[in-house]
Parts: sequence; structure tokens; C-alpha cells
Amino acid sequence: MVKSIALLLPIYVTLMWALVFLFKRNSPIPANKVLGYFMLTASILYCSHAIYFHQFYHLYSFVDSLYLYCLLTLYPLFFAYILVLSTQEFNRKKYLLNFLPAAIIGSVSLILNFVMSPDQRVIYVKEILIARNLKELDLFSVVGIKGAIFLLARIIFIAHAFIYLLLGIRMANKHNKRINEFFSNTEGKKMNWVRNISIIILVVSMAGIVFSLIGRSYFTHKPVSLLVPSLLFSTIYFLIGFHANQQHVVTENLDETTEEKESDIVTTDGVQDVKLKTKLLNLFETEKIYTHSDLRITILCDLLQTNRTYISRLINAEFGVNFNEFVNHYRVREAEKLLSSAENKSYTLDYIAEEVGFGTGNSFARAFKEYKGVTPGQYRKNIVQKKAI
Repeated sequence: MVKSIALLLPIYVTLMWALVFLFKRNSPIPANKVLGYFMLTASILYCSHAIYFHQFYHLYSFVDSLYLYCLLTLYPLFFAYILVLSTQEFNRKKYLLNFLPAAIIGSVSLILNFVMSPDQRVIYVKEILIARNLKELDLFSVVGIKGAIFLLARIIFIAHAFIYLLLGIRMANKHNKRINEFFSNTEGKKMNWVRNISIIILVVSMAGIVFSLIGRSYFTHKPVSLLVPSLLFSTIYFLIGFHANQQHVVTENLDETTEEKESDIVTTDGVQDVKLKTKLLNLFETEKIYTHSDLRITILCDLLQTNRTYISRLINAEFGVNFNEFVNHYRVREAEKLLSSAENKSYTLDYIAEEVGFGTGNSFARAFKEYKGVTPGQYRKNIVQKKAI
């Protein structure tokens, strides 16, 4: 009973998310389709585990080829999800090269299965996969070649885990930096949650390597121990699906923020810098443009009749912050005035957040605490206590 639960749980979790992402109609996030294939691949991977641990060795000798293919497809698929989620420029044909190792190793392994006799297939499973007699591999035999293929697949899998993890973190950081330069409200657009998923992937990688070194034979003789990796991986896959399903919009309006050609960048001198800075400060100090919750740097471009790159560089150079931080500075300062005013003591924090331009109460609370060191509620309470004294 315990063994069945341990083997079926990760299959159910991954298959559930695969169905959710692959058959969800009119999904606003195209990347979820890729994640659906990732979950489906993981589900097939765990189905092969179930066949192995139920000791259907003749069947598994063929399923092993599919297992190796899915194993080497898993991380490239997850990185493809991050790529599609964070950028609109995704060359699908070129990216297919990432799946070449999986296709080659899976195909060679399958061909060897047909060459092997039924007895050799059982020997492969028992001697290579269970007993791990890798030192005595005869590379001139069919069984030995298939064992070497299996070992090579494991090495590539470990390399995939670290390479695609680091690339994923880099891509997420690059995306977040870009979003901060162009949007005043980044709720639903940034990929901070990817940092959490990257940690999850790291756990998957480390656990996968550990379980790989231990070998499946250990879990074969101790079925109860299967619960540990089962619960671990099931939880990880559930959290990946949960976070992805909660993601609203990342690529919204990114077509407006495509990088400009060098010929489009305005060349300015010191006088023009001063004039543009004066106009910029007027928009914020006098006209309070920051109170518009959908404020984007492209709106400033239209008002100041210049381009995104130049305004972004001006804000970075003159104020030492990015566009998002520049706008939030004014919003927090305005919120301070409203929170300190006796006339506004009955206003809710959500109302104040909306008045000063924040998209949500949560984004208001985060930004306010970052600048002032306390939450808006605590800040208002401190003001009241001071006045009472």
C-alpha cells in the first residue's frame, strides 16, 4: 500500500498540472503550454519509475529508453518555459538543439533494446540498474554499450541541472531589471517568484543527484523509503505548478519596451540634460504624474518628446535609481503626507495606495517598508502616538 502511494503520488501531481496547462483554453500566458509539456514529461518519467519498482523488467528494458529521453528533456523544457515567459523573442527551431542529446541517447538505447535478447535485457536491468556492476562493463557487448549509454545520460542530466538552473536565474534577473526600468507598477510582471522556483529546482537537482548516487536498488529493497523522494518531488512539482498558475501577466506591454536601435538614441549635451531634467521634475513635483497607476516610461517619452533609453539613463545617472524606484520614491513621499494628516485618518490603506498611484495594497506596503523601514499601518500608528504625547 505504502509503495503504491509513493509511486503514484508524483504521477498524479505532474499529470494534474499537465492537464491544467495543456487544456486550459484562452490562457493569457503562452509559456504555460510549455510548462504543461514539462509536467507531462515528468509524469512519464515517474510512470517508468513505477514499472521499474514493480519489477516488470522485460517491459522496463524498453521503457528505459523513454525514461532516458524524458530525463534529458526535463531541464531544457523548464528553461524553455522561463525563456517564453520572460521574452517574446524565442527561436523554437534553434532551441530544439537543446533536445538533441535526449533524442540521440533515447534512440540509441531503443535500438539496442531490439538488438538484445530477452535474457540480455534482464541482465541489463539486474546487473547495471539494480546491482550497479559498472566496473565490470564489457564495452564490446550490447549490454555493456547500453550500460555506458545509461551512465552517460546520468552525467548529462547532472550537467543539465546546473547549467539550466544558472541560466534560468540569470534570465529571471535580467527580466526583472528590464521591468524595473519601464514600469512604475510591476505587480504581475516581475519574476521574483522564479527565484523561489530556482531554489526548488536546486533542491530537485541536489536530491536527484543524491538519489542517483544511492541507486534505485536501495529503494527496491526498502519500499517504505520511497516515500521520502516521492513526497519531496511531489511537493516540488506541486509548488512549481501552483506558482505558475498564480502568475497573471509577465509579458504584457513588453512590445512597448523593445530595445531601440542605436540610430534612434538621442545624442544630447549638458544643456539638454538640464532642460530635460527640469521638465521631468516638473511632471513629478508639480503635476504629480506618479499618481497614475499605469504610468510607464513610454508615457514620459511622449510627454518629454524623447526616447526610453535616454530617460532611463538620465534617471540612473542623476538620481542613482531605476525608473520604478524613482516613481515609488514620490509615491511613498505622498503617502507619508496622507498618513500624517489628521483629515485622512479615516482613509483605509488601500485607498491611500490607490491615491498615490500604487497598483495594489501589497505593492504599497512593500515599497513603503523598503523606504521607511516600517509598514504604512505602523507608520500611521507612530504618528498618532506622537501627537497624543
